[in-house]
Amino acid sequence: MSKKSTEQKPEVATVALVQSAQEEEDTITIPVMDIFRQMKKYFLPWVLIAVIAAGAVFGGAMLLSNSKATPLTAMVGFTYDGIEKGLDPNGNEFDANTLKSPSIIESTLTDLGMDTKNTDAIRSAITISGVVPDDTIDELTAYKSIFESTNSVDAAQKLMDVSYYPTRFEIQFAYGNSKMNRSQAADFLNTMLSNYKTYFMRTYGYNDALGDALTAVDYTTYDYPQALDVFSSTLNSLQNYVSTLSQNDNTRFRSSDTGYTFADLNESINTLRSVDYATLSSYVLGKNVTKDKASLAIYYQYRIDNLNRNLSSANEKLATITDSIKNYQKDSMVVMAGADATSSSALTQPSEAYDDLISQKTDAQSSVSSYQQQIADYQSRLDKLNSSAVASKKDQEKVETDMKTVCDKLNKLIDDVNATADDYFETASYANSYSVLVPASGSVSNAVSNAVSNMMRPLLIAEALLFVCYLVFAIVRAFIVSYRRNAIATAAVEAEERKEAAEAAEKTEETEE
Repeated sequence: MSKKSTEQKPEVATVALVQSAQEEEDTITIPVMDIFRQMKKYFLPWVLIAVIAAGAVFGGAMLLSNSKATPLTAMVGFTYDGIEKGLDPNGNEFDANTLKSPSIIESTLTDLGMDTKNTDAIRSAITISGVVPDDTIDELTAYKSIFESTNSVDAAQKLMDVSYYPTRFEIQFAYGNSKMNRSQAADFLNTMLSNYKTYFMRTYGYNDALGDALTAVDYTTYDYPQALDVFSSTLNSLQNYVSTLSQNDNTRFRSSDTGYTFADLNESINTLRSVDYATLSSYVLGKNVTKDKASLAIYYQYRIDNLNRNLSSANEKLATITDSIKNYQKDSMVVMAGADATSSSALTQPSEAYDDLISQKTDAQSSVSSYQQQIADYQSRLDKLNSSAVASKKDQEKVETDMKTVCDKLNKLIDDVNATADDYFETASYANSYSVLVPASGSVSNAVSNAVSNMMRPLLIAEALLFVCYLVFAIVRAFIVSYRRNAIATAAVEAEERKEAAEAAEKTEETEE
Protein backbone atom coordinates (compact mmCIF):
# COMPACT_ATOMS: atom_id res chain seq x y z
CA MET A 1 0.00 0.00 0.00
CA SER A 2 2.73 2.43 0.86
CA LYS A 3 4.55 1.57 -2.32
CA LYS A 4 1.54 2.29 -4.47
CA SER A 5 0.93 5.58 -2.76
CA THR A 6 4.55 6.48 -3.21
CA GLU A 7 4.45 5.78 -6.92
CA GLN A 8 1.44 8.05 -7.37
CA LYS A 9 3.08 11.16 -5.88
CA PRO A 10 5.13 12.20 -8.98
CA GLU A 11 2.04 11.90 -11.16
CA VAL A 12 0.03 14.17 -8.85
CA ALA A 13 2.82 16.77 -8.84
CA THR A 14 2.95 16.69 -12.64
CA VAL A 15 -0.80 17.28 -12.97
CA ALA A 16 -0.58 20.19 -10.52
CA LEU A 17 2.20 21.80 -12.56
CA VAL A 18 0.22 21.44 -15.80
CA GLN A 19 -2.89 23.00 -14.24
CA SER A 20 -0.81 25.86 -12.81
CA ALA A 21 0.75 26.49 -16.22
CA GLN A 22 -2.66 26.52 -17.90
CA GLU A 23 -3.98 29.01 -15.36
CA GLU A 24 -0.99 31.27 -15.97
CA GLU A 25 -1.56 31.07 -19.72
CA ASP A 26 -5.24 31.99 -19.31
CA THR A 27 -4.36 35.07 -17.23
CA ILE A 28 -3.39 38.24 -19.16
CA THR A 29 -1.07 40.49 -17.23
CA ILE A 30 -0.59 44.09 -18.40
CA PRO A 31 3.02 45.09 -17.91
CA VAL A 32 2.41 48.69 -16.82
CA MET A 33 5.91 49.33 -15.61
CA ASP A 34 7.36 47.89 -18.79
CA ILE A 35 5.14 50.21 -20.81
CA PHE A 36 6.43 53.26 -18.97
CA ARG A 37 10.02 52.01 -19.36
CA GLN A 38 9.53 51.65 -23.12
CA MET A 39 7.89 55.09 -23.36
CA LYS A 40 10.83 56.60 -21.51
CA LYS A 41 13.30 54.70 -23.67
CA TYR A 42 11.80 55.92 -26.96
CA PHE A 43 10.69 59.39 -25.79
CA LEU A 44 13.53 61.33 -27.45
CA PRO A 45 13.10 59.61 -30.86
CA TRP A 46 9.37 60.38 -30.71
CA VAL A 47 10.07 64.06 -29.92
CA LEU A 48 12.52 64.23 -32.80
CA ILE A 49 10.01 62.71 -35.24
CA ALA A 50 7.24 65.03 -33.95
CA VAL A 51 9.41 68.12 -34.51
CA ILE A 52 10.33 66.98 -38.02
CA ALA A 53 6.64 66.36 -38.81
CA ALA A 54 5.67 69.79 -37.47
CA GLY A 55 8.31 71.40 -39.67
CA ALA A 56 7.08 69.48 -42.69
CA VAL A 57 3.46 70.51 -42.05
CA PHE A 58 4.47 74.15 -41.52
CA GLY A 59 6.55 74.15 -44.68
CA GLY A 60 3.66 72.69 -46.64
CA ALA A 61 1.29 75.32 -45.22
CA MET A 62 3.74 78.09 -46.15
CA LEU A 63 4.05 76.68 -49.66
CA LEU A 64 0.27 76.58 -50.07
CA SER A 65 -0.19 80.06 -48.56
CA ASN A 66 2.25 81.55 -51.04
CA SER A 67 0.98 79.46 -53.90
CA LYS A 68 -1.17 81.10 -56.55
CA ALA A 69 -3.63 78.28 -55.97
CA THR A 70 -4.57 79.89 -52.65
CA PRO A 71 -6.94 82.84 -53.24
CA LEU A 72 -6.74 86.12 -51.37
CA THR A 73 -9.64 86.81 -49.03
CA ALA A 74 -11.21 90.04 -47.78
CA MET A 75 -14.49 90.88 -46.05
CA VAL A 76 -16.83 93.88 -46.34
CA GLY A 77 -19.96 94.87 -44.40
CA PHE A 78 -23.08 97.00 -44.98
CA THR A 79 -25.05 98.70 -42.17
CA TYR A 80 -27.70 100.89 -43.80
CA ASP A 81 -31.44 100.39 -43.27
CA GLY A 82 -32.81 97.73 -45.58
CA ILE A 83 -29.73 95.58 -46.11
CA GLU A 84 -31.07 93.13 -43.50
CA LYS A 85 -34.01 92.61 -45.89
CA GLY A 86 -31.80 92.17 -48.94
CA LEU A 87 -32.49 95.68 -50.28
CA ASP A 88 -30.25 98.50 -51.48
CA PRO A 89 -30.69 102.09 -50.19
CA ASN A 90 -33.20 102.77 -52.98
CA GLY A 91 -35.40 99.87 -51.87
CA ASN A 92 -34.48 97.58 -54.78
CA GLU A 93 -32.96 94.11 -54.51
CA PHE A 94 -29.32 94.37 -53.48
CA ASP A 95 -26.81 92.68 -55.76
CA ALA A 96 -23.49 91.96 -54.07
CA ASN A 97 -21.87 91.38 -57.46
CA THR A 98 -21.80 95.15 -57.95
CA LEU A 99 -18.66 94.95 -55.81
CA LYS A 100 -16.89 93.56 -58.89
CA SER A 101 -18.56 95.71 -61.54
CA PRO A 102 -16.47 96.02 -64.71
CA SER A 103 -16.33 99.81 -64.31
CA ILE A 104 -14.88 99.44 -60.81
CA ILE A 105 -12.32 96.87 -61.94
CA GLU A 106 -11.27 99.04 -64.88
CA SER A 107 -10.87 102.14 -62.71
CA THR A 108 -8.86 100.09 -60.20
CA LEU A 109 -6.54 98.75 -62.91
CA THR A 110 -6.11 102.30 -64.23
CA ASP A 111 -5.31 103.62 -60.74
CA LEU A 112 -2.62 100.95 -60.31
CA GLY A 113 -1.22 101.40 -63.81
CA MET A 114 -2.21 97.88 -64.92
CA ASP A 115 -3.53 96.65 -68.25
CA THR A 116 -7.34 96.96 -68.47
CA LYS A 117 -7.52 94.16 -71.07
CA ASN A 118 -7.64 91.62 -68.24
CA THR A 119 -10.89 93.03 -66.81
CA ASP A 120 -13.07 90.06 -67.74
CA ALA A 121 -10.54 87.47 -66.57
CA ILE A 122 -10.08 89.26 -63.26
CA ARG A 123 -13.82 89.63 -62.77
CA SER A 124 -14.38 85.90 -63.31
CA ALA A 125 -11.64 85.15 -60.76
CA ILE A 126 -13.43 87.09 -58.02
CA THR A 127 -16.03 85.22 -55.97
CA ILE A 128 -18.44 86.95 -53.58
CA SER A 129 -20.40 85.01 -50.97
CA GLY A 130 -22.60 86.11 -48.09
CA VAL A 131 -21.59 85.30 -44.53
CA VAL A 132 -24.43 83.72 -42.52
CA PRO A 133 -24.16 84.07 -38.70
CA ASP A 134 -23.78 80.95 -36.58
CA ASP A 135 -27.04 81.54 -34.69
CA THR A 136 -29.04 81.51 -37.96
CA ILE A 137 -27.31 78.30 -39.04
CA ASP A 138 -28.06 76.75 -35.63
CA GLU A 139 -31.71 77.76 -35.91
CA LEU A 140 -32.06 76.27 -39.38
CA THR A 141 -30.26 73.10 -38.29
CA ALA A 142 -32.52 72.71 -35.26
CA TYR A 143 -35.73 73.05 -37.29
CA LYS A 144 -34.37 70.69 -39.93
CA SER A 145 -33.47 68.10 -37.30
CA ILE A 146 -36.95 68.31 -35.73
CA PHE A 147 -38.61 67.98 -39.12
CA GLU A 148 -36.51 64.98 -40.14
CA SER A 149 -37.14 63.16 -36.85
CA THR A 150 -40.84 63.96 -36.39
CA ASN A 151 -42.07 65.15 -39.81
CA SER A 152 -43.64 68.05 -37.89
CA VAL A 153 -45.61 70.42 -40.11
CA ASP A 154 -44.95 73.23 -37.64
CA ALA A 155 -41.20 72.64 -37.84
CA ALA A 156 -41.41 72.62 -41.64
CA GLN A 157 -43.29 75.93 -41.62
CA LYS A 158 -40.77 77.51 -39.27
CA LEU A 159 -37.96 76.19 -41.43
CA MET A 160 -39.53 77.94 -44.42
CA ASP A 161 -40.12 81.12 -42.41
CA VAL A 162 -36.51 81.42 -41.28
CA SER A 163 -34.78 83.67 -43.78
CA TYR A 164 -31.60 85.67 -43.60
CA TYR A 165 -30.07 88.22 -45.90
CA PRO A 166 -26.34 88.65 -45.31
CA THR A 167 -24.94 92.01 -44.30
CA ARG A 168 -21.33 90.83 -44.56
CA PHE A 169 -19.72 89.42 -47.66
CA GLU A 170 -16.49 87.50 -48.21
CA ILE A 171 -14.56 88.31 -51.39
CA GLN A 172 -12.07 85.78 -52.74
CA PHE A 173 -9.64 86.58 -55.54
CA ALA A 174 -8.04 83.57 -57.26
CA TYR A 175 -5.31 85.61 -58.92
CA GLY A 176 -3.43 82.68 -60.51
CA ASN A 177 -4.16 83.75 -64.10
CA SER A 178 -4.10 87.50 -63.52
CA LYS A 179 -0.33 87.91 -64.10
CA MET A 180 -0.04 89.42 -60.60
CA ASN A 181 2.08 88.29 -57.69
CA ARG A 182 0.47 87.96 -54.27
CA SER A 183 1.41 91.48 -53.16
CA GLN A 184 0.07 93.07 -56.35
CA ALA A 185 -3.13 91.04 -56.12
CA ALA A 186 -3.67 92.21 -52.53
CA ASP A 187 -3.16 95.86 -53.60
CA PHE A 188 -5.63 95.38 -56.43
CA LEU A 189 -8.31 93.79 -54.24
CA ASN A 190 -8.01 96.44 -51.52
CA THR A 191 -8.08 99.28 -54.06
CA MET A 192 -11.12 97.78 -55.76
CA LEU A 193 -13.00 97.57 -52.44
CA SER A 194 -12.01 101.15 -51.67
CA ASN A 195 -13.21 102.34 -55.08
CA TYR A 196 -16.54 100.65 -54.48
CA LYS A 197 -17.24 103.17 -51.73
CA THR A 198 -17.08 105.96 -54.33
CA TYR A 199 -19.42 103.96 -56.54
CA PHE A 200 -21.77 103.35 -53.60
CA MET A 201 -21.93 107.05 -52.72
CA ARG A 202 -22.44 108.08 -56.33
CA THR A 203 -25.19 105.51 -56.86
CA TYR A 204 -27.14 105.93 -53.62
CA GLY A 205 -26.17 109.43 -52.58
CA TYR A 206 -27.27 112.74 -54.09
CA ASN A 207 -29.08 112.36 -57.39
CA ASP A 208 -26.59 113.93 -59.82
CA ALA A 209 -29.10 113.62 -62.66
CA LEU A 210 -31.44 115.94 -60.79
CA GLY A 211 -28.76 118.55 -60.32
CA ASP A 212 -27.61 118.29 -63.96
CA ALA A 213 -31.17 118.65 -65.25
CA LEU A 214 -31.81 121.72 -63.13
CA THR A 215 -28.64 123.60 -64.02
CA ALA A 216 -29.04 122.70 -67.71
CA VAL A 217 -32.28 124.71 -68.04
CA ASP A 218 -31.97 127.45 -70.68
CA TYR A 219 -34.79 129.91 -69.98
CA THR A 220 -33.92 131.98 -73.05
CA THR A 221 -35.56 129.41 -75.33
CA TYR A 222 -38.97 129.99 -73.70
CA ASP A 223 -41.43 132.84 -73.66
CA TYR A 224 -41.35 134.76 -70.40
CA PRO A 225 -44.50 133.21 -68.83
CA GLN A 226 -43.28 129.74 -69.90
CA ALA A 227 -39.90 130.43 -68.31
CA LEU A 228 -41.78 131.20 -65.09
CA ASP A 229 -43.35 127.72 -65.27
CA VAL A 230 -39.90 126.19 -65.72
CA PHE A 231 -38.57 128.10 -62.70
CA SER A 232 -41.58 127.07 -60.62
CA SER A 233 -41.18 123.39 -61.54
CA THR A 234 -37.48 123.54 -60.72
CA LEU A 235 -38.13 125.14 -57.34
CA ASN A 236 -40.76 122.49 -56.53
CA SER A 237 -38.41 119.61 -57.40
CA LEU A 238 -35.56 121.16 -55.46
CA GLN A 239 -37.70 121.84 -52.40
CA ASN A 240 -39.16 118.32 -52.40
CA TYR A 241 -35.66 116.85 -52.50
CA VAL A 242 -34.36 119.07 -49.70
CA SER A 243 -37.46 118.29 -47.60
CA THR A 244 -36.84 114.57 -48.03
CA LEU A 245 -33.23 114.95 -46.93
CA SER A 246 -34.31 117.08 -43.96
CA GLN A 247 -36.83 114.46 -42.81
CA ASN A 248 -34.18 111.71 -42.89
CA ASP A 249 -31.63 113.87 -41.06
CA ASN A 250 -31.85 113.35 -37.31
CA THR A 251 -28.58 115.13 -36.52
CA ARG A 252 -29.30 118.58 -37.98
CA PHE A 253 -26.35 118.08 -40.26
CA ARG A 254 -24.33 121.14 -41.25
CA SER A 255 -22.02 120.77 -44.22
CA SER A 256 -18.38 121.62 -43.68
CA ASP A 257 -18.14 122.42 -47.41
CA THR A 258 -21.04 124.89 -47.74
CA GLY A 259 -21.82 125.72 -44.12
CA TYR A 260 -25.54 125.03 -44.70
CA THR A 261 -28.03 122.78 -42.97
CA PHE A 262 -31.02 121.43 -44.89
CA ALA A 263 -33.21 123.84 -42.95
CA ASP A 264 -31.02 126.70 -44.22
CA LEU A 265 -31.38 125.47 -47.79
CA ASN A 266 -35.14 125.08 -47.42
CA GLU A 267 -35.35 128.64 -46.13
CA SER A 268 -33.29 129.88 -49.08
CA ILE A 269 -35.67 128.13 -51.48
CA ASN A 270 -38.68 129.72 -49.76
CA THR A 271 -37.03 133.15 -49.94
CA LEU A 272 -36.22 132.75 -53.63
CA ARG A 273 -39.79 131.67 -54.32
CA SER A 274 -41.60 134.27 -52.17
CA VAL A 275 -39.40 137.27 -53.04
CA ASP A 276 -37.42 136.96 -56.28
CA TYR A 277 -39.73 134.60 -58.17
CA ALA A 278 -42.92 136.26 -56.91
CA THR A 279 -41.66 139.73 -57.90
CA LEU A 280 -40.66 138.53 -61.36
CA SER A 281 -43.90 136.60 -61.85
CA SER A 282 -46.13 139.50 -60.82
CA TYR A 283 -44.36 141.85 -63.23
CA VAL A 284 -44.46 139.43 -66.19
CA LEU A 285 -48.10 138.43 -65.72
CA GLY A 286 -49.29 141.84 -64.57
CA LYS A 287 -47.88 143.67 -67.59
CA ASN A 288 -48.48 140.88 -70.14
CA VAL A 289 -44.80 140.66 -71.01
CA THR A 290 -44.53 138.20 -73.90
CA LYS A 291 -42.61 137.56 -77.08
CA ASP A 292 -45.63 136.26 -79.01
CA LYS A 293 -49.15 136.91 -77.72
CA ALA A 294 -50.91 134.49 -80.08
CA SER A 295 -48.57 131.58 -79.34
CA LEU A 296 -48.82 132.27 -75.63
CA ALA A 297 -52.64 132.21 -75.80
CA ILE A 298 -52.51 128.82 -77.54
CA TYR A 299 -50.10 127.56 -74.86
CA TYR A 300 -52.43 128.69 -72.06
CA GLN A 301 -55.42 127.05 -73.70
CA TYR A 302 -53.52 123.81 -74.22
CA ARG A 303 -52.50 123.77 -70.58
CA ILE A 304 -56.08 124.39 -69.48
CA ASP A 305 -57.44 121.59 -71.70
CA ASN A 306 -54.76 119.13 -70.56
CA LEU A 307 -55.32 119.97 -66.89
CA ASN A 308 -59.08 119.53 -67.35
CA ARG A 309 -58.48 116.02 -68.69
CA ASN A 310 -56.24 115.25 -65.75
CA LEU A 311 -58.86 116.68 -63.37
CA SER A 312 -61.56 114.51 -64.90
CA SER A 313 -59.40 111.41 -64.47
CA ALA A 314 -58.56 112.38 -60.89
CA ASN A 315 -62.23 112.90 -60.05
CA GLU A 316 -63.11 109.48 -61.44
CA LYS A 317 -60.35 107.91 -59.37
CA LEU A 318 -61.52 109.76 -56.25
CA ALA A 319 -65.11 108.62 -56.83
CA THR A 320 -63.99 105.02 -57.23
CA ILE A 321 -61.96 105.13 -54.03
CA THR A 322 -64.84 106.80 -52.16
CA ASP A 323 -67.26 104.07 -53.29
CA SER A 324 -64.78 101.38 -52.25
CA ILE A 325 -64.53 102.91 -48.79
CA LYS A 326 -68.31 103.07 -48.44
CA ASN A 327 -68.75 99.44 -49.48
CA TYR A 328 -65.76 98.13 -47.55
CA GLN A 329 -66.65 95.83 -44.68
CA LYS A 330 -64.09 95.65 -41.93
CA ASP A 331 -63.49 92.31 -40.27
CA SER A 332 -65.41 92.04 -37.02
CA MET A 333 -65.26 89.70 -34.06
CA VAL A 334 -68.25 88.82 -31.85
CA VAL A 335 -67.48 88.70 -28.15
CA MET A 336 -69.95 86.78 -25.94
CA ALA A 337 -70.34 88.20 -22.44
CA GLY A 338 -71.93 86.75 -19.28
CA ALA A 339 -72.03 83.26 -17.87
CA ASP A 340 -75.03 82.28 -19.97
CA ALA A 341 -73.68 84.07 -23.08
CA THR A 342 -76.90 86.05 -23.42
CA SER A 343 -75.18 89.31 -24.37
CA SER A 344 -72.62 89.99 -27.03
CA SER A 345 -70.73 92.83 -28.67
CA ALA A 346 -68.91 93.18 -31.98
CA LEU A 347 -65.38 94.55 -32.18
CA THR A 348 -64.14 95.95 -35.48
CA GLN A 349 -60.68 94.74 -36.36
CA PRO A 350 -58.00 97.06 -37.80
CA SER A 351 -57.50 96.62 -41.54
CA GLU A 352 -54.42 97.58 -43.54
CA ALA A 353 -56.46 97.45 -46.77
CA TYR A 354 -58.97 99.97 -45.39
CA ASP A 355 -56.21 102.26 -44.16
CA ASP A 356 -54.59 102.06 -47.59
CA LEU A 357 -57.88 103.16 -49.22
CA ILE A 358 -58.03 106.17 -46.88
CA SER A 359 -54.46 107.09 -47.85
CA GLN A 360 -55.32 106.77 -51.55
CA LYS A 361 -58.38 108.99 -51.06
CA THR A 362 -56.26 111.67 -49.41
CA ASP A 363 -53.77 111.61 -52.30
CA ALA A 364 -56.58 111.74 -54.88
CA GLN A 365 -58.20 114.71 -53.16
CA SER A 366 -54.85 116.47 -53.12
CA SER A 367 -54.42 115.85 -56.87
CA VAL A 368 -57.94 117.19 -57.59
CA SER A 369 -57.25 120.35 -55.61
CA SER A 370 -53.90 120.86 -57.35
CA TYR A 371 -55.44 120.50 -60.83
CA GLN A 372 -58.27 122.90 -59.96
CA GLN A 373 -55.79 125.49 -58.71
CA GLN A 374 -53.61 125.22 -61.83
CA ILE A 375 -56.64 125.49 -64.13
CA ALA A 376 -57.78 128.61 -62.33
CA ASP A 377 -54.31 130.10 -62.60
CA TYR A 378 -53.98 129.49 -66.34
CA GLN A 379 -57.52 130.68 -66.98
CA SER A 380 -56.71 133.90 -65.13
CA ARG A 381 -53.57 134.32 -67.23
CA LEU A 382 -55.48 133.72 -70.44
CA ASP A 383 -58.19 136.23 -69.49
CA LYS A 384 -55.56 138.81 -68.59
CA LEU A 385 -53.71 138.21 -71.86
CA ASN A 386 -56.85 138.58 -73.97
CA SER A 387 -58.14 141.66 -72.16
CA SER A 388 -54.93 143.73 -72.04
CA ALA A 389 -52.26 144.95 -74.39
CA VAL A 390 -48.80 143.37 -74.32
CA ALA A 391 -45.89 145.11 -72.61
CA SER A 392 -43.39 147.37 -74.31
CA LYS A 393 -39.89 146.49 -75.49
CA LYS A 394 -38.47 148.26 -72.43
CA ASP A 395 -40.48 145.96 -70.16
CA GLN A 396 -39.12 142.94 -72.01
CA GLU A 397 -35.54 144.12 -71.46
CA LYS A 398 -36.18 144.56 -67.76
CA VAL A 399 -37.73 141.12 -67.49
CA GLU A 400 -34.78 139.52 -69.27
CA THR A 401 -32.37 141.15 -66.82
CA ASP A 402 -34.45 140.07 -63.83
CA MET A 403 -34.81 136.53 -65.20
CA LYS A 404 -31.05 136.19 -65.53
CA THR A 405 -30.67 137.28 -61.92
CA VAL A 406 -33.27 134.75 -60.72
CA CYS A 407 -31.75 131.98 -62.85
CA ASP A 408 -28.25 132.67 -61.47
CA LYS A 409 -29.56 132.53 -57.89
CA LEU A 410 -31.42 129.31 -58.66
CA ASN A 411 -28.34 127.66 -60.18
CA LYS A 412 -26.24 128.77 -57.21
CA LEU A 413 -28.82 127.26 -54.87
CA ILE A 414 -28.79 123.99 -56.82
CA ASP A 415 -24.99 123.82 -56.50
CA ASP A 416 -25.25 124.39 -52.74
CA VAL A 417 -27.87 121.65 -52.42
CA ASN A 418 -25.69 119.31 -54.46
CA ALA A 419 -22.55 119.94 -52.39
CA THR A 420 -24.42 119.75 -49.07
CA ALA A 421 -26.15 116.50 -50.02
CA ASP A 422 -22.87 114.93 -51.16
CA ASP A 423 -21.21 115.92 -47.90
CA TYR A 424 -24.18 114.58 -45.94
CA PHE A 425 -24.15 111.18 -47.60
CA GLU A 426 -20.38 110.80 -47.37
CA THR A 427 -19.89 111.95 -43.76
CA ALA A 428 -23.24 111.36 -42.03
CA SER A 429 -25.95 109.29 -43.68
CA TYR A 430 -23.81 106.72 -45.48
CA ALA A 431 -20.54 107.28 -43.65
CA ASN A 432 -20.62 103.81 -42.09
CA SER A 433 -23.01 102.14 -44.53
CA TYR A 434 -20.14 100.35 -46.25
CA SER A 435 -16.82 99.38 -44.76
CA VAL A 436 -13.97 96.99 -45.41
CA LEU A 437 -13.96 94.74 -42.33
CA VAL A 438 -10.96 92.57 -43.24
CA PRO A 439 -8.59 93.81 -45.97
CA ALA A 440 -6.59 91.41 -48.11
CA SER A 441 -2.92 91.12 -47.28
CA GLY A 442 0.00 89.82 -49.32
CA SER A 443 2.75 90.62 -46.78
CA VAL A 444 5.28 88.09 -45.49
CA SER A 445 3.99 88.38 -41.92
CA ASN A 446 0.47 87.72 -43.12
CA ALA A 447 1.65 84.76 -45.15
CA VAL A 448 3.32 83.34 -42.02
CA SER A 449 0.16 84.02 -40.03
CA ASN A 450 -1.95 82.26 -42.65
CA ALA A 451 0.48 79.38 -42.70
CA VAL A 452 0.29 79.01 -38.91
CA SER A 453 -3.48 79.23 -39.05
CA ASN A 454 -3.67 76.70 -41.87
CA MET A 455 -1.25 74.29 -40.23
CA MET A 456 -2.94 74.06 -36.84
CA ARG A 457 -5.58 71.49 -37.76
CA PRO A 458 -3.34 69.18 -39.85
CA LEU A 459 -0.56 69.59 -37.28
CA LEU A 460 -2.79 68.51 -34.41
CA ILE A 461 -3.99 65.55 -36.43
CA ALA A 462 -0.44 64.56 -37.41
CA GLU A 463 0.85 64.94 -33.85
CA ALA A 464 -2.08 62.95 -32.47
CA LEU A 465 -1.38 60.12 -34.93
CA LEU A 466 2.32 60.18 -34.03
CA PHE A 467 1.47 59.99 -30.32
CA VAL A 468 -0.88 57.07 -30.92
CA CYS A 469 1.83 55.31 -32.91
CA TYR A 470 4.36 56.07 -30.18
CA LEU A 471 2.02 54.72 -27.49
CA VAL A 472 1.11 51.57 -29.47
CA PHE A 473 4.80 50.93 -30.19
CA ALA A 474 5.68 51.28 -26.49
CA ILE A 475 2.86 48.92 -25.48
CA VAL A 476 3.83 46.31 -28.08
CA ARG A 477 7.47 46.54 -27.08
CA ALA A 478 6.51 46.21 -23.40
CA PHE A 479 4.48 43.07 -24.11
CA ILE A 480 7.31 41.57 -26.17
CA VAL A 481 9.88 42.26 -23.46
CA SER A 482 7.54 40.98 -20.77
CA TYR A 483 6.77 37.85 -22.81
CA ARG A 484 10.42 37.09 -23.35
CA ARG A 485 11.23 37.63 -19.68
CA ASN A 486 8.35 35.44 -18.61
CA ALA A 487 9.31 32.78 -21.15
CA ILE A 488 12.86 32.67 -19.80
CA ALA A 489 11.59 32.55 -16.22
CA THR A 490 9.11 29.80 -17.10
CA ALA A 491 11.79 27.76 -18.85
CA ALA A 492 14.05 28.10 -15.79
CA VAL A 493 11.27 27.02 -13.47
CA GLU A 494 10.41 24.05 -15.65
CA ALA A 495 14.04 23.01 -15.77
CA GLU A 496 14.28 23.26 -12.00
CA GLU A 497 11.07 21.29 -11.62
CA ARG A 498 12.33 18.60 -13.97
CA LYS A 499 15.57 18.42 -12.02
CA GLU A 500 13.69 18.11 -8.75
CA ALA A 501 11.40 15.48 -10.25
CA ALA A 502 14.40 13.51 -11.48
CA GLU A 503 16.03 13.69 -8.06
CA ALA A 504 12.78 12.58 -6.45
CA ALA A 505 12.54 9.65 -8.83
CA GLU A 506 16.10 8.59 -8.01
CA LYS A 507 15.38 8.72 -4.31
CA THR A 508 12.28 6.62 -4.84
CA GLU A 509 14.22 3.99 -6.75
CA GLU A 510 16.84 3.91 -4.03
CA THR A 511 14.15 3.43 -1.42
CA GLU A 512 12.56 0.58 -3.33
CA GLU A 513 15.85 -1.16 -3.63
